[in-house]
Amino acid sequence: MGRNKAFLPWGNRTLIEHLIEQLRPVTDEIVVAVKDARPFRHLPVKVVEDCVPDAHALGGLYTGLRAASHARCFVCGCDAPFLQPALIRFLLSQMPGYMLVIPRTAGGLQPLHAVYATSVLPVIAAQLRRRQWELRALVPKVRALIVERDQTAPFDRHGRAFRNLNTPEEYAATCPRQAH
Repeated sequence: MGRNKAFLPWGNRTLIEHLIEQLRPVTDEIVVAVKDARPFRHLPVKVVEDCVPDAHALGGLYTGLRAASHARCFVCGCDAPFLQPALIRFLLSQMPGYMLVIPRTAGGLQPLHAVYATSVLPVIAAQLRRRQWELRALVPKVRALIVERDQTAPFDRHGRAFRNLNTPEEYAATCPRQAH
């Protein structure tokens, strides 16, 4: 994108502010893990700096889970504007007995739209020590439930929940216009 996706305009607010608003009905705690916390300090959430610098999304996941006060946490990227609270609640409801509940779409496993138990922290730490950054590599190492598309579809009628914004074109095609 050429700049921090979190601060892209999204309607009358930024993308990160939109995500926070989407998550509020689902949880009483939102943790934002970032490389540099200063630009995020104004947000009404817990902001934490990556405790393992340059460890990609895996380092952010580790940092966020360490800072969480709950034993299970929904995790998403800052570039996923179409979160569905009902889908998140469904994923959370599947958690008992598992360390990870992860949806699978036509595009594969969705580790940045999944529920993690904080009990995965030692497994993530071991993976970080090996400098193995791939989030999907966690799946065979923990008690994981893979949730198939037919199970998530009723909670995502328009099929957009797992969509994220990776290019300026994707952003331009989906961004709501600012109200005047």
